Amino acid sequence: MRSSLFDAARYDREVLRPLRGTHGRLPAGDLLARYAIDPGMNAVELAAHLTEIRAWWRSRAQAPDFRAQVCRLLLDADVELAASAGPAMEDPAWWLEQGNRSPAGPVVAAPPAVAERGDRPVPSRDWRVDARRVFWSTLATLERAPAVVLAEQPAPSSAPAPGAEPPSLVPDLAVRPVAAEGDRCRIELSWPDAGSDVRVRHAPQSPPFGAGAEVDWPGGWGAEVTGPAQRRGGDRVLTLTVPTGYRVYLPFLVDGERAHAGRLTGLDPAPQVRELRVERDGDGAFATWVWPPEADLAEVSWAGRRHRVTVAEYAEAAGFAIAEARAGGVVAVRALLPVGSGLAYSPAVTATIDRAPVRVRYDLTRRRRLTGGAELIVTVTTDGDCSGVDLDLVLHKGDYLPLDAGQGDLLARFTGLDLHVEEPLRLTWPWPDVPRRDRPYWIVGFFHAPQRIAVEAPPIDHLRYS
Repeated sequence: MRSSLFDAARYDREVLRPLRGTHGRLPAGDLLARYAIDPGMNAVELAAHLTEIRAWWRSRAQAPDFRAQVCRLLLDADVELAASAGPAMEDPAWWLEQGNRSPAGPVVAAPPAVAERGDRPVPSRDWRVDARRVFWSTLATLERAPAVVLAEQPAPSSAPAPGAEPPSLVPDLAVRPVAAEGDRCRIELSWPDAGSDVRVRHAPQSPPFGAGAEVDWPGGWGAEVTGPAQRRGGDRVLTLTVPTGYRVYLPFLVDGERAHAGRLTGLDPAPQVRELRVERDGDGAFATWVWPPEADLAEVSWAGRRHRVTVAEYAEAAGFAIAEARAGGVVAVRALLPVGSGLAYSPAVTATIDRAPVRVRYDLTRRRRLTGGAELIVTVTTDGDCSGVDLDLVLHKGDYLPLDAGQGDLLARFTGLDLHVEEPLRLTWPWPDVPRRDRPYWIVGFFHAPQRIAVEAPPIDHLRYS
């Protein structure tokens, strides 16, 4: 089987990025490019590839940027296509047929041995060619002329494609972070100064309308950036301070009580860590997470204390160790990224550590009575208050330690015990009379409580008698 031809970085650059700002439904395009299909795939390779790219879409749909919106549209379109095409999507012949219907022209399943002219092999078309076609056609739709035209692709026509988005009257925004302190970040917005009344609104989520929409002003989405726009060269510039975290910024061209929406721009100056997991490790705990690509410093908050950890320290320890976590609590992790001369703190990602089970210890001793015979002394201690505890003492005859109460005879039962920290509980019971022929024998305690407990047994020689 050939190795996967899916190049995630290139797909992101040539397919996802040109679809930035798409709302509602995806524009028409070649299915082979959208799914990054190599027409030479066999059925097994095709099934594996479809699984791979769908998983990649789902992963990118969680990203706090424009990719999330585009990948959600790709996933929705995939569901619709799967509902109509069914099992045919896993048939290589079906994909060849889709390629033959493509406006880019038919695809070739396998190159012939020689070309019609000379002996130079004819290269087969792969998904990269079709991806570039979508890339350039989408750029034409957005009226962005590429700086360089690849040899395989003719220059896009200046005429908009049928059904394409009309040219935007609203200038595009440039958005960049300029300073940060903790969980607040100063943002600079700029756009070409054309003398028109441009206003900017922002929010943590995308608006319910797309670029070019005409809406009431002021609308109900987002908050407006206030203050006069300053002139800088040929641009207008606004600044504002916002919480760290992903936000979108949208320019509007305002005309009285109506406004035309421009293209939104997203910015996340301090991306969050992902997949925070905390596992108990004895009395402590161990935290792991996925770092944002841009971060090399994080802050871990636990039990009112804060600890900074670098990527190098995290890698050396394969995580972050919390020394004392018996009481449980909430772990919060923030990524710290430099912005200007300060540090931007990402929104915290949290995980809960449950309180550790109450640790219950017991010990058995034999005490002789002055009046004759002996009695069994059971001493129980705990590191946390616990009530309603039952204790079964089980006697087991034989060479092996019983592992549960059913492997012996019930010697004694104590119910409704109240255990308190630093207050040992002592229980007494007559020492059992075991015939010599039944020795060795064991006396073992089994506890039952309404809350989680961890029982620590005494040394083995305190349980076994001969």
